[in-house]
Amino acid sequence: MHESAYDFLTPATAMVFCDQPVVSLSPWLARAHAGAVRSGRRFVVLTPSASSITLPLSAMLDGQSAAWLATSSDGGFYDAVTGRRQVWDGAELRPGDGVAAEFLSAERVESAYFHIRASVFHPASLATQAGAFTSRVFEAATGSAPVGWGLYEPVSELWDAAAFSEHCYRRSPGTTRAVVTGSAPGRAGGPATAAGSVAVVTVERTRSGVVETVELLAEAEAPLTDAGLDAFLEAMHGARSRTAVLAYGLGYRDLARPARFTGTAVPGCALFGPEALAGRSAQSALALAGSRAGLLGTAPAQSLGVRYAPEPVAGEPHPLEAYGQLLLELGGSPGSSA
Repeated sequence: MHESAYDFLTPATAMVFCDQPVVSLSPWLARAHAGAVRSGRRFVVLTPSASSITLPLSAMLDGQSAAWLATSSDGGFYDAVTGRRQVWDGAELRPGDGVAAEFLSAERVESAYFHIRASVFHPASLATQAGAFTSRVFEAATGSAPVGWGLYEPVSELWDAAAFSEHCYRRSPGTTRAVVTGSAPGRAGGPATAAGSVAVVTVERTRSGVVETVELLAEAEAPLTDAGLDAFLEAMHGARSRTAVLAYGLGYRDLARPARFTGTAVPGCALFGPEALAGRSAQSALALAGSRAGLLGTAPAQSLGVRYAPEPVAGEPHPLEAYGQLLLELGGSPGSSA
């Protein structure tokens, strides 16, 4: 990409300034990111502190080779994800001391959301269909199938699992990352309505098959009831999910992440499928998960489902800690697709 595409360019940094209230994954930003990566530069999206970014753009900005920085009232910059002030060392912006005041300011209007991560493994086969699992995740989370999909925002295509699978097949063995949109839970949606849910779907070829991973945000009015959590776990077990977790969070704006502290979405339930339990008996996994866990299905294809308390309980670990510990015990990590 030509150097004129960037607002600020050094041998180490390629920066673009975006002053929109909500910054999304546009084709231009995707190309600018790819150009920076090819040149060995760190890609930086700089926004005002009042801006927010969408999930697809957030997924591209990994914090290392690409980052989101925001301007502060004192004329400086801060990491919009961690709040850490940034200092210029003559070649690039590096973490400094302290947290920007803007990052700690309270959001005027807090909106709730569900944050779901789920993955499935498809054995190598000509019959493998990517996209069907994504549909199942949307149906479990929102009650309806996806509405549209594309490589950028706004999405360009109506949802069609077969067409999505064909696109992934044509890109194989390369990895496909796509944006998928849908309705809000319990609300009908269509191509002309604002998305009430959005996901980043990654389809990656491995030596033995294909891994389909979904990270989804959906509007929420309140945490799910126990019955709702159980229904989600049953749906993910039925979809052969390797791992799945549904969490509840506050502080986003219409599913976009603001440049301020929002806390962490707290797990409401988690599922570990037969593959995640491989090498361990289902009963030992059940004992490890504690009294809020149960087994779904019948041997040998059983899944472990766990419901977490909606509020911290005296004498019990916080749901975030309990989920993280269980994920590590079962061979994952808190930052994995679970």
